[in-house]
Amino acid sequence: MYLALVAAALLWGSLYPAAKPAVAATGAIQVTFCRVLLACLCLSSLVLLRSGPHLLVQQWRAHWRAIVVLGLLTFASSQILAMLALDYLPASVNGLLNNTHPLWVAVGAATFAPPRRPGLLVLGSGLALLGVGLVLLPNLVAEAGASGPRLSLLGVALSLGGSGVIALGTLIGRRILPGGDPLAIGALTSGAAVVPMAALTLALGGFGPIVQAPGDVVLLLVYVGVGCTALNNWLWYYGLKHLPAAAASAFQYLIPPSSVVFAALFLHEPLSLALVLGTVCVLVGLVATQLAASGGRAADARLRPVRRAGAG
Repeated sequence: MYLALVAAALLWGSLYPAAKPAVAATGAIQVTFCRVLLACLCLSSLVLLRSGPHLLVQQWRAHWRAIVVLGLLTFASSQILAMLALDYLPASVNGLLNNTHPLWVAVGAATFAPPRRPGLLVLGSGLALLGVGLVLLPNLVAEAGASGPRLSLLGVALSLGGSGVIALGTLIGRRILPGGDPLAIGALTSGAAVVPMAALTLALGGFGPIVQAPGDVVLLLVYVGVGCTALNNWLWYYGLKHLPAAAASAFQYLIPPSSVVFAALFLHEPLSLALVLGTVCVLVGLVATQLAASGGRAADARLRPVRRAGAG
């Protein structure tokens, strides 16, 4: 189960380096549509093989309003923002910023219930924000250089906005989907996003860029939809069945540094000192905020129904 959680985190981390060339070739909306459609097909197939159609029907009847809302948030809006940000940011920076959502979840939860360790929450939040500043500020004030392009304020806003949408979807999911089956919910929420994403794709460039994409881009689209969206959710669900949610959630902290490493390895993005130090600060800050907001078994139970299906 530990290997499943590590693999899920690494697949999520590889999303941004894998999606960046696909976005450049086909468009952010087109890549998002492929992710949503492939995730729906794969996750639905897994549920049908495991439990048959009755589970999907039961979950839809019980939670259809929440499923539609979460589909539009986690499988449409957050993905669109994350993919659009790739037009303006290096994949490493986008992967780091887009995965700050545990910080926003912890801060948001603290507004409704006092955290167990408020000082640790403040310290963790400050470290995470310091890390974001270390990553962004040197690049925002510098002109483009030989080592890479300057960061874009629009890209930063898109990536952090996507992170905020993920956090909102997580908080909503914890409150309105107690006891829901994670895999079935993932299949249904992705399905709820297929039609609006198809309409948006048709209106903004159409399906031609997908159909006419070269073979290597098609492989990236399949990898992003199947590996980085469907397979990682299944692996996460498998790991969550065998470990407490609080223990399993620790593996999500592999996502930001793995995004940075994969971008350096496969896209040859530079590993600047500011990026490395910022990543470490963000990582430590996220861990601290989660520890501050953790509430024992009750909190662990609230974490179990919804993770981040399709987000990012």
